[in-house]
Order: sequence, then structure tokens, then C-alpha cells
Amino acid sequence: MKLRGLSIFLSALVTATPALARDGNVLIHGARVFDGTRMLGVRDVLVTDGRIAAVAPQLRAPVGIETVEAKGRVLIPGLVDGHVHVFPGAQADALRFGVTTVFDMYSIADRPTIDRWRAQRASIGKVAEADTYTAGIGTTPPGGHPMELFKDLPAGMAIPPTLAPSDDADAFMRARVAAGSDYIKVLQDDGTRPGHSASLPAFTPERFMVALTAAKATGKRVLVHIQQLADARIAVANGADVLEHAVCDAPVDDALIAAMKARGVAQTATLATYAGLAGADDARQLAADPAIAPYMTARQKGMLGLIWKRPRPADFAMASANTGRLARAGVTIIAGTDAPNPTTAFGASLHLELALMVRAGLTPMQALVSATSAPATFFNTKDRGRIAPGLKADMLLLDGDPTQDITATRHIVAIWKNGYSVDRTPS
Repeated sequence: MKLRGLSIFLSALVTATPALARDGNVLIHGARVFDGTRMLGVRDVLVTDGRIAAVAPQLRAPVGIETVEAKGRVLIPGLVDGHVHVFPGAQADALRFGVTTVFDMYSIADRPTIDRWRAQRASIGKVAEADTYTAGIGTTPPGGHPMELFKDLPAGMAIPPTLAPSDDADAFMRARVAAGSDYIKVLQDDGTRPGHSASLPAFTPERFMVALTAAKATGKRVLVHIQQLADARIAVANGADVLEHAVCDAPVDDALIAAMKARGVAQTATLATYAGLAGADDARQLAADPAIAPYMTARQKGMLGLIWKRPRPADFAMASANTGRLARAGVTIIAGTDAPNPTTAFGASLHLELALMVRAGLTPMQALVSATSAPATFFNTKDRGRIAPGLKADMLLLDGDPTQDITATRHIVAIWKNGYSVDRTPS
């Protein structure tokens, strides 16, 4: 353990050079490269004008370009958090931990903000935040989740629209697209769990199917918040593309697994939030990790220190078991934290999410894929998620091999966003 700490300290000293990458041009020499799908072995990676120009066993640096010596280290694509709820500062917090893209799952951001997010993710210039995709306002019945979180909105702030029984579902979905949603989120959860009765309004099964059909008709990806097996079955049978949150009330069965595979339905498990809900000690340990702690703001530390009022350890155990079973069956798994729920922090908690997925039964390689190429491919964001020519130069240089030990993702030597070195100093 002491040797590991010394290694991290020495790494910080000898890797000051990446901070010089200020123009989107750099040659990374001699790193072992995980390209988002597999280990390529030792490669040079050339970045020009914010994009990866070449990946080869040996490349000659153009005149005047910075060269980063990376022998003995591992280069991976920038990480993707497939389930967050952004607020001001969230994307900057994420980027300091190598999370270069986030998928927001419910936002009341106005259209100018969403347009700014779109412009930024199309840019290959220097930025100080993770790129953001958003569901915008999700689809839920009046009073349904997450409306309980909006009861204390400041005076004059509009409550987000909901889909009432008499509303035109197709018109509601078209309004979401017009407002800037990159994909459609449908929420179906009445709060029922073993030992807990319903606590929130939810769609009837028939109305849930209507909402899903209308969402699918937009041509956008359809992401469905569910936590109960019965709702998962309806979602998969009626057009869901991703199940957000692992089923936590009962084991997933062979029929559901077969249907998910046949229809190409992915799973985002959000185990970091489930672990916090269980009252587990993982968030506290993450906050104390010397590879994590120096780069967190006071707000991030505070978020990891929050607790749930009513711990539900059985939910976490079931969600973990179901995630492992889906992964072993070949269902696409997408890494997502559900930050900023209690015990989660933007950026930092994705490293915990990866460890929890491995604990649930994924291999380290599967976990890495779930946070790089899998979400990029699934959401058709073709310019990221891998280390390959033509893609954005979003990359992490690591002191350790995360394909063998997933916690190596925490030992970050350097981060590049659009080819520019990222300053990890907490602000």
C-alpha cells in the first residue's frame, strides 16, 4: 500500500508535461492503449486539432508538437456517465475525474442552455466541462416521480409539465423534441417495494403503453425509469431502448432477458445510488481514497457524505444480482451513477460505479466498455467513446491497467478533452 502511494506521488511529478497541451495537438508515445473495445498493446497516439489523427505502433511527431512519454501506462477513452441529473458546475466536476461526456436524465434547462450544450459537444476547442446530452423534461403522470422534488421550487418558477390521463401523448412527446430533448425519458414508478406500499402516482399499465408508443413514434431513443419487474416487462415489450435503474424488487427472469437481447434493450444499473440507498460504506471509502480526495470540491465531498433516511439494503442486493445476470447473458450494460442522489458526486462516483459493476459480476473489461464505447455506440454518438482516428481526443492516461484492476481508473495521470489537457484543480 505504501509503495502504491509512492508510485502515485512520483507519477504526479513526472507527468507535468501534459499540462503543456494547450492547442489540441499532442503525441502520446508508448502507452498501452485500450481503444474502448479491446487492448491494442503499445501504441503511439497522435492528436491534431482536437481529434485523434493516428494510432500506430510508432509515429513520428510533427515538428513542434508536444510529446508525452507514456511508457508503462495505459491510455483509455474519456469516460461516459450514462445517467446523471446536471446542475450548474456538475459538468466541470465530472471532467476533473475523466468523465468527458454525461447523459442527463431529467432537466428543466431552457432551450438556450440546451443549445449551448449541443454547440459545445460539437466543438473540438478547449472547454472546461464534460459534454452534455439531455432528456430534457421527462414523461410522468401528475404527481408522479420526480414531481415530489419540485414542491419547493422558488416563487415564479414553473412546475414541469406532466402527462395527464386526458392529454394527447403524441403532442406531449413532440413538445419534448421541440424543447430540445436528445432522447425521451418515461418514468414509471409508484414506489412499491417488498415491505413498502405504493407512495406515488404512476401510469396505469395501459397508459404506460400509450406513453411508450408515443415516445417511440418520435424516432428518438426511449429511456424508461423503472425499478419493478412488472414495469420492466411492459417497457421492454413496448419500445423501451434502455432500462434506467436495475430491477430491484425481484430477480429478472429468462423471458425478460431473452426479450431484452432480441430487442436490443440496454440496462443502466445505477449501482452507486443503490449502494448509498443500502447504507453501504462505499461512498465514504471513495471520498477517503487518496487518488480521489485531492480533486474533489467541498460540494462533492458533501454529496458523498449525504445519507438516505430509510436504508433499503435488499434493493441493492437484488439490483446487483440482476445486473450481473444481464451482463453474463450478453445484454448491453451502460455505466451510470444517478448523481447527485445522496452518497454520489459527479465524476468521482463513476469510478465507484465501475467497481460495483465488477463486484456484481462484470469483468473489468466489460465495465470499461460500459463507460466508453457501449454508450457511445448505443446513443449513436459516433465521435467519442473510442480511441480511433477521426474521433474526439477525449482520453485518460492511467497509472495501472483497468482491464485487470478496475480501480486503476482512479489513478489518473492526465486527462485530455478535445486534445487539451484538463486542469484537475478543484474550483
